[in-house]
Amino acid sequence: MAVPLALVPASDDPLRGAARLAAADFADEGAALHGRPAAMARAAARLEYLAHTLTQDARYGAVPGGTVMALGSGVREVRQVLGIAESAVPEQLVGILTAAAQAIEAGRVPVLPAAIFPAGQERTLQRLNEPGPLPDAALATGRLVEVIDSLDARSGWGTQPATTPTLR
Repeated sequence: MAVPLALVPASDDPLRGAARLAAADFADEGAALHGRPAAMARAAARLEYLAHTLTQDARYGAVPGGTVMALGSGVREVRQVLGIAESAVPEQLVGILTAAAQAIEAGRVPVLPAAIFPAGQERTLQRLNEPGPLPDAALATGRLVEVIDSLDARSGWGTQPATTPTLR
C-alpha cells in the first residue's frame, strides 16, 4: 500500500516516518489528540498503514510478531473508539481517514461512508474530537519505534541490506 504524502510529510522512509509520527500522536495515551479531530483522523490512518504494511510487506519481517500483534490491538482499539467497522479494509480506510483529516482542516464535513462507519457520522466526528485514552495504540506505536531503532542499530533487518521504500 502506498502511503499518502499527507501522512508522512518530508519523510525519506514512509514506514519509519509513520511510526515516529504515530508514536508522537499516541504518546500519553493520545492526550494531545483531544480537541484535534483532523490530527486524530491522521493518527488513525497512520496506525492502519503501519499495521497493514508490517503484515503484508516481507521487507519488515524482522519486526517481532508480538509488536505486530500489539499494533493490531491498537487498530482494534482505535476502530472501536471511532465507530469503524471491524471489516473495514485498511487500504480503503487509510484514504478515507486522510481525506477526512483534510476536509476537517478545510472546514468541510468529511465523507464517512455508513458501511465503514456504522456508528454514524455524528458519533465518529464526536469521537475524532474527543477520542479518550488510547493505551493500546500508545504502547504499540512506542514499542514499534523502539524495535525499528534496535533493528537499525544492529543491522538486524535480515541477511540482505534493508531496502528503503520511497514516497511516490
